Amino acid sequence: HWRQGVPVVAYNAAFDLTLLTAELHRHGLPSLSDRLDGAGIGPVVDPYTIDRAVDRYRKGKRTLEAVCVEYGVVHGGAHDAAADALAAVRVAYAIAERHGSVAGLTAAELHERQVEWYARWAADFQEFLRRKGTADAVVDGHWPLREPARVAG
Repeated sequence: HWRQGVPVVAYNAAFDLTLLTAELHRHGLPSLSDRLDGAGIGPVVDPYTIDRAVDRYRKGKRTLEAVCVEYGVVHGGAHDAAADALAAVRVAYAIAERHGSVAGLTAAELHERQVEWYARWAADFQEFLRRKGTADAVVDGHWPLREPARVAG
């Protein structure tokens, strides 16, 4: 689908795609990029990353279940892969309906914005942790995959 420009929707994509990348590496299988003839992965639509960017100061949890409640999305069964995937898509649509700044973006534009938003969030979170006393805290700001050296190690 990525070869055709069709986005993959994944809630907390940085976790899932990094885990998938590590597992491909661990089993000696071709990477996602190799499977795309060297092209980068994407576009990716990550409602978790988007929600944190467009509603930065909202209090409360940002689990898929909590965000479904926030956006009025019915979740058909927590931690069931099919239900989680459908809920993530529905949340992505609901975010776009509520936040017009997201709705007007192409999938490629949204992907690039998420790269920026995630990096900004990671830098802010790292700064917060360091202010709270974790002087050596490092929050990887790469999205939708962690830094390759950290995945392979």
